This record gives sequence, C-alpha cells and structure tokens, in this order.
Amino acid sequence: MAISVNFFFILAAAAVLVVAFIAYRGTTPPLSRRVRVFLTGLRVLSFLLIVFLMMDPRYVVRSERSEPANVIALIDRSESMSLPARGWGSQPGSTRFEKAREIARRVQTDVESKGAVYSEMYFSGGALGARSDTISADGQGTDIRSALGEAYKRYEGRNVAGFVVISDGVDTEERLIRRPVPPVPVYAVGLGDTSAPEDVRIKDVDYNSVVSAPSRSVIRAVVEYSGGAGKSKAVRIKLEENDRDVFTNDTLFTGSQGELVQEIPVEFREPGRRRFVLEVAVQGYDAEEGNNRREIVIDAEKAGEKILVLDLVPTWELHFLTGFLRHDPSFDFDVVSAVADQPAVKGGHVVPEKDFLRRLKEYDALVIVSLKRDFLGQAEAAAIDAFVRNERKGLLVLPGPGSLFEQPAAWRQLAGLLPVQGKPPMRFNLQYTTLRPGPHAAAHPVTSQLVPLLSQTEWQQRSPLLGCYAPLSPKPGAEILLETVESRAPGFVCQETGGGRVALVAAGPVWRWKFLAEGNPVYDDLMSRLLDFLSRGRETERFVLRSAKNVYDSGEPAVLTAEIFNEKMQPVTGVPVRAEVSRVDEDGDVPLDVLSMQREGSDNTRFKVSLPALRPGRYRVTGEADLPERTITSPPLDIAVSDVSVEFQRVDQDRQNLEMIARQSGGFYADGEGIDGLGGRIAVNPKVTPATSEMTLRTSLAVFAVVIALLSVEWIIRKRVGMV
Repeated sequence: MAISVNFFFILAAAAVLVVAFIAYRGTTPPLSRRVRVFLTGLRVLSFLLIVFLMMDPRYVVRSERSEPANVIALIDRSESMSLPARGWGSQPGSTRFEKAREIARRVQTDVESKGAVYSEMYFSGGALGARSDTISADGQGTDIRSALGEAYKRYEGRNVAGFVVISDGVDTEERLIRRPVPPVPVYAVGLGDTSAPEDVRIKDVDYNSVVSAPSRSVIRAVVEYSGGAGKSKAVRIKLEENDRDVFTNDTLFTGSQGELVQEIPVEFREPGRRRFVLEVAVQGYDAEEGNNRREIVIDAEKAGEKILVLDLVPTWELHFLTGFLRHDPSFDFDVVSAVADQPAVKGGHVVPEKDFLRRLKEYDALVIVSLKRDFLGQAEAAAIDAFVRNERKGLLVLPGPGSLFEQPAAWRQLAGLLPVQGKPPMRFNLQYTTLRPGPHAAAHPVTSQLVPLLSQTEWQQRSPLLGCYAPLSPKPGAEILLETVESRAPGFVCQETGGGRVALVAAGPVWRWKFLAEGNPVYDDLMSRLLDFLSRGRETERFVLRSAKNVYDSGEPAVLTAEIFNEKMQPVTGVPVRAEVSRVDEDGDVPLDVLSMQREGSDNTRFKVSLPALRPGRYRVTGEADLPERTITSPPLDIAVSDVSVEFQRVDQDRQNLEMIARQSGGFYADGEGIDGLGGRIAVNPKVTPATSEMTLRTSLAVFAVVIALLSVEWIIRKRVGMV
C-alpha cells in the first residue's frame, strides 16, 4: 500500500496553515484562546484536504495473484482413429478413438487433483472443435501442428502448463517445411501399432489430368505391400470405367514388403471427361481395404493451340521441341520437315513442304528452326507477315545450323517482323554461355515466374549454352527478356508486331537446360509459356485458374493457383483475388464459400489458396479479380472429391512424428498402453503474478464527505459564538 505525494503539497500545506492562523488571530467578537485554536484547526484541516485532493492522490494496494495452470487435451477425431488401438486380428478390441477418450479422462483426473484446470478439444485437419459426447471419429485430414497452433492462439496469455496430444500421429497433409510447434510443452500420446500390418495399398498414382484427343496416355500406379513377414501376396490390379474393365493384371509380391509399378496405357479418341476407378484386389488377408482404391478423372481436350514447326534441316532441336509438345496436352503440332521418317515427327505430324502456304492459316504459331536456301521466297514471306500482323498469330525464331540467322535472303524477307536488327549471315560465337534476366523479364508473362531461378546463374554453369549469334541490336519497342552474362548481348527478345507477337532466341540451344537434372522443368516451362504467349496474339486481360488435380481424396485439401494478365499480357499482382466455391448438385450449383487468394511470395506473380477439406462430390470454382476499373472472372474450374479417404493411406502409428513434436516443444512422448500417471508427470505449477489495485481519492465520496463535515462544523461554531 502506498500514497504518492510531492513537494508542492508541503508548500501548499504551509501556506494554508499561515492563512488560517491570520484569519483567527483577531476576531469580532473576541473569542477564547481555546475556541480560536479549535476553529483554526478545523479550517486548516479543511483547506489541507482540499489542496490534497487537488494533487490527485492515488491509493495503491500491491498484492500477489495466483493463476492455476491449464492443461489442454487435443484429441484426434480423424477417421483413422476408428482403426484398432492394438492388433489387426478379427477381434482387435477398442478403437483408437475410444482409447483416446479413456486416456483423456485419466489425464483429467490426475491434473485436477493437483489443482490445475483441464480443458478438452477435438481436431481433424487443423480445425478445433469443442468437447461433445456425440462427437465421433469421422473427420477427414490430420494436421497436428496446425491444431496445436490454433489451440495456442486461443489460450495465449493464460498459464498453459502443456498440451496433451492423443493421436496416431499420421499427418495427411505433406509439407516441404514443417510448421513450428508452439512454445509450450507438448505431451504426445501415441495410439495404434507402430509396426505396419499386413497391408496392400495404392501408394501413389501419377497421370496427366488433361490430355489431348486423339492421344494415348499412361496412368502410372505404385502399389506397396508391408507387414507380410516373408509371405508372398497375390494381387489383381484393375482399372474400371463405368463398371467395365479397361485394364487388368494379375501379379505377385514375392517378399514381406516392397513396391511394384504398373503402367496402364489408355486411349483417348474423342474429347470429353472420363472417370476411372483404380482398384487392387488382394488374395487373402488385407488389414485395410480402404486404401486399395483410387478415383481418376481425366479431361481429354482437343488441343487449344496448334503449332507448326518449320525445320527443313532437322537437328537435335526438333527432337527436344517435339518431345515437349507431345507431352503437353495444351498444344497440338505438325512439322514441315524434309525428312519424313524422323522419329521425332512420326505419327501423322508431317506436313509436306508444298503444303506449307496452304496449311499455315490452320495454326496459332509458327516456329522457324531451320530453312533451305531457296525455300522462303516472296510468297512465303508475305504469308508469314500476314499470319502475324493481320491474323494476330505468333512467330518464334530459334538458333542453330540452317536457322534464319544464317540465311541472308530469308532474313531480309522477314526483317520487318523481327524484333532485332543485324547483318546476315550472322556468326555464331561458339563459347559456353549463360543467360540472366533482361530489363523486361520481371514484368513479362513468359519469364516472370523464372526470374528468381534465372537470376542464379550457378546452375546453368553445369550445362551452359554453346554460344549466341552476334552482333544483334533490339529494335525500338522490343523487350529483352534474357541476355548473356558475359557481354549482355540479347539472348531472348519479344515484340508485338501488328496484331501478333514475334519472339527470337539468339542464344542456345536452350534444350541443354534439360540435362541439369532428371525431370528438370526449366526448358519445358519456358517453352510452354512462350508458345502460349505467342499463340494468343494481342488480346485482352486473362484470368487463369488451375488446380493441382482433377480429383482429390476425401480429406485432402485442394490447392488452386491463379495468374492474371492485363491487355499487354503483363502479370497483375496488386489486386484482390477471390475463389468462389460451389457444390454441383442435380438441382444446380450450391454456393459454399468465398476464399481470398494470396500471393505465393513477393517475387512470385502467382496467387494461391488451399480449400478446406470437402465432402465427396463435385465442385465448381470461379475466380474473381478486382482490377482498378472493373472485375474480371476466370472460366469455371471443375474438381471432384472422391469417397476414398486420405486417412487410410497409412494405418500404423507415426511414432517418429509424435516424438519429434514432443521433443521440439520440451515435452515427452508416451505410448498409449503405458500412460499411468501421465497427468502427474506434467508440471502444473500455478503462476504467481503481482497484482496492483489503485483508487483515486479525488473521486472518493468518503473523503468528500469529510471535507463537507469539517467546513460544516466550523460554520456552526462560528454561528453559535456570534461571528459573521
């Protein structure tokens, strides 16, 4: 307890004492000494209290407050918790969820006996739900770290002694970077056998969700067998469409565990959406049949963009370019080539030289790889010029032997279309070359996504380009997207010409980037964006909404990405972007939610959103972006959610995950069968915090009443003794 005063109060008190003494030194009528002293005292006390209150005094009481510890139990209610808590026999006993609730009751008894406050919540995915007697293990998706993060936010600021996580530990959402655990001890209780049961499951299915028609695509399935204890296991892999077998194969696992890869070819003769079911039938015991089935949805589309490749002196460029085009379902292509039996152009993709002029208008973009000396005359040049300027199509010029750079007559015929100036024939400087982003790369749809990678030239040095053509200078209005590191010479230049677009690659061959690593996507990504950009000509803004898959397992979050381009095909980033999700029913679309899409990063122009776990069914998503003067929408995107649950892809306990979470947070792991005294091992010390209460005396009614009383007594005595 303390009352604060200051020096001014002492001076004011002294002044009041002097004034009161002078006031009663001489009185009319004269008073006795005792009465004068008493009246002087009353006035002094009254004035001192008034001055004291003017100083705004505070009455402060300091004490200590004890806050009991909180222990929060997070119980996994995802569908995998309906599996047996122990064993895999015909009568396995209680489920993991039943065991979890039993453990939670024992923890509650232990912590409450020590004076702590016990709370209980249930989670599925990252979402938390309140305690309920009707809750069951039917949730889809498991994300323990997200659930912990949400619980920590709810109890932030309280005395939390720890979180007790009761789960089988299997996270269904895979992440490249794990979420951090909260700075509170986590006591993880693991349920379920840590050794895998005898189980056959479909581990992975890889396929192109969009293919061109007609075409032949391959579905690649990986089937895994575990827990067999040296036994062989016969299985039948089957692909069905409308209850009709498209493919069957009987095979055998010969060891206790392992994987086998099955490639299933499927013919797509006509455009349309096709739905398949991939199943693995197991002979004999199989612990969980829920992971033996996958739904597959593939859209067969007529290629939206047709590319004509002009390569009359074929080299390796044709091999890599057509290899890319053959595997990208958004393109169809034909080749004008002098060698009709080239492996790269077999399968009905050859256009005879004599048909070049007649067929050119059928295509959206022309790629000139190599020419014969006398092929490109005035008629061909005029047709290409009209193809670009009037028909709003695209032209791409690539480097290499026999290319336009080395054909003086052809170069002069097309010089008005090209985005660079030079004097043919140009010399190919044969020396290892690396490229870096040019001045227009970051704002261009072809290179904007590749700028972070292309800025790091170290990876190119493992497989550098062989050289570049020089000298070249860009025309006014041309955009330099890539330039050489050594001399800053133009390596990749684009320009809008008339109603179409022209791109020229002067350094190469770019396909050498495919040798950097197996599955390296840089070449394919660059060519895909480039040919898409050229094929569309000059058009209005574009909103592209994509999904990582056509069909998701139940409980698997759907990931959507979006890119927005303005009328110059430059990426738009600083605008609000939304995804409107609807469920497709027999009676029409039923709106469900509107989600905000966020940039993937400050150096990334793509927007991204993860939809919450959806129930099995069909869904339609439409994107909206608020541009400065209007709102644009994307074409609707259809996705499906299968009734196959992601929860049964792994059925054993992930003890390693639970131990890692407990260790990182400062807690410990306990097996569900040996948790006696778990609550007693949790430190539930109350939190003692200093408490301060303060009262403003100036507003106190009691102090004000004392002042009034003193002044009233003085006034009454003065009246009684006859003073005026």
